[in-house]
Amino acid sequence: MKKEKEIFTFHRFRKKQGGENKRHPKLIVDYQNGEYGHMGLTEKKNKGKHHRNIPIKNPKQGDNSPSYLRRKIEYDSEDKFYNNSLSNYKLDNEDKLKLSEYVKKHKRR
Repeated sequence: MKKEKEIFTFHRFRKKQGGENKRHPKLIVDYQNGEYGHMGLTEKKNKGKHHRNIPIKNPKQGDNSPSYLRRKIEYDSEDKFYNNSLSNYKLDNEDKLKLSEYVKKHKRR
């Protein structure tokens, strides 16, 4: 029996993103047909001028700076992610409830 994929865990994306050549954490919110649905973690309140990101409590343990998730749910094959989830990142239960409703409305059908 295949192990159920973990939802609402943070993984590193293999592709280097951003101007600083970093691999940013992604929150896994969905799994369909060998692809993870993910949302990017950021410290920025907006994407561009008018696109607000979703505010959450900082998932990185010991860090109190503001954190946000990008609104767009993107899908990439699971081999584009590192296998191990990030153990020092944990989504707050309040944020899980808020995001589960958001994901139900916006995930790929």
